[in-house]
Amino acid sequence: MIRTLIVETYGGKIDNEDDFARLTQLVNSFLTPSAYDIGHKLVEGAAGSDSDDGTLIVPSGTSIIEFMEWIQKLPEREPPTYLGLPANAEKLLLVGQGRSMIQNLGKITEMLDEGEQIMAEAT
Repeated sequence: MIRTLIVETYGGKIDNEDDFARLTQLVNSFLTPSAYDIGHKLVEGAAGSDSDDGTLIVPSGTSIIEFMEWIQKLPEREPPTYLGLPANAEKLLLVGQGRSMIQNLGKITEMLDEGEQIMAEAT
């Protein structure tokens, strides 16, 4: 029931079927009976890496203070692995944005060159 409430609450504004399916998959993978086990990995990090690989383990405490301490230790920027993406997803996104920016800059340069050529011919 909790899974359904979360998916319906947060997924109500999602209009892309793939995004909604991904949300459902994430909720179903996080909210499992094993999530109550001490040492359960909510998110598996990169294979063969050290503990800073994006692995997220549930807190072992049960008090609000222990949960708050766990929350305070979470990274300020969540690694892409928390969303089931590859660890280098942010880098890939930035590379794509860089390529797009270079293409757009090339188009602008062409337009400026054409404008200068037209101005030179008009004089």
